[in-house]
Amino acid sequence: MNQITTNQQQSFSIDEVVNLINKPVIRHNRGDKFVPENIGLVVGVVTLNEEVEMVVKFIDRITQFTKTEFNKSYRVIKE
Repeated sequence: MNQITTNQQQSFSIDEVVNLINKPVIRHNRGDKFVPENIGLVVGVVTLNEEVEMVVKFIDRITQFTKTEFNKSYRVIKE
């Protein structure tokens, strides 16, 4: 039971990602350099093997992130 609780905290829920759709994101190490090349936009949600992933569109690519991957390197830009 404890393992399930821990796993839920380390994974996105579908509602969590849906609430972030159309929100801008930036890498932690970019600071406040809000230029188009540094900013991504949350554009979708994907479920693979019972794991929810966030889809982010950058100027030159589209990337999927698990919650662990996203929190390690990125943050949502607060308005």
